[in-house]
Amino acid sequence: MKKLAIFVEGLTEQILIRRMIETLLDRREIAIQAVKITGGHNVRISFTVMMAAHVTNQTEYYVMIYDCGGETNVKGYMMEQRDSLVKSGYTCILGLRDVYPNFERSDIKKLRYGLNYRLPQKGARTHICLAVMETEAWFLGEYTHFKRMTKKLTPEYIEKRLGFNPKRENMELRERPAHDLKNVYNLVGHDYTKKRSRLNTVINKLNIHFFMHELAAKMEYLGAFIREIDSFFD
Repeated sequence: MKKLAIFVEGLTEQILIRRMIETLLDRREIAIQAVKITGGHNVRISFTVMMAAHVTNQTEYYVMIYDCGGETNVKGYMMEQRDSLVKSGYTCILGLRDVYPNFERSDIKKLRYGLNYRLPQKGARTHICLAVMETEAWFLGEYTHFKRMTKKLTPEYIEKRLGFNPKRENMELRERPAHDLKNVYNLVGHDYTKKRSRLNTVINKLNIHFFMHELAAKMEYLGAFIREIDSFFD
């Protein structure tokens, strides 16, 4: 059984990645477990299982998603857990974090280099990816889901009211994507929050095939993250 661990900054990424992976193969072939990490810095690390994996004799891939509770924790928790993961048979260990709010666009090259500088590779491919500027840029880019919320939310309507077109433009170039996404939903009386129920509603509306193919070809950083996942399953 091949094993993959992904360290993410929060609930948004945890739910999104779970949905992405579930679409790759027959669910009988993949077992996914989601865990929230807390502690560290002189406090004992604890793990809370948010979603338990279901392993059968048909399971070929095991994916562990760690919710690190903040972008600044992703690398630290990854490095703390790496040795034990390698010993447990994990062959790929990935991280995903936003650029904003702690860094600006001008910091991206330096941030990406610093996060991956001299990361150990023995036993498991280990790499940290960025969501630029925030994961919500990818939700904006999957503009077809807006019409599944309400038919009124066309790219043209959004452009007329908010000044940008999520179909025509690359949403990774937006500086505050989460704010933009909230503004889009507010146009029709909806809201965007980090509550689990709301995140599930938004992510379940996404066209994941479009998201992982056409959109990934358009968005540099989404494409880079998806290639890392694809390389594990190849």
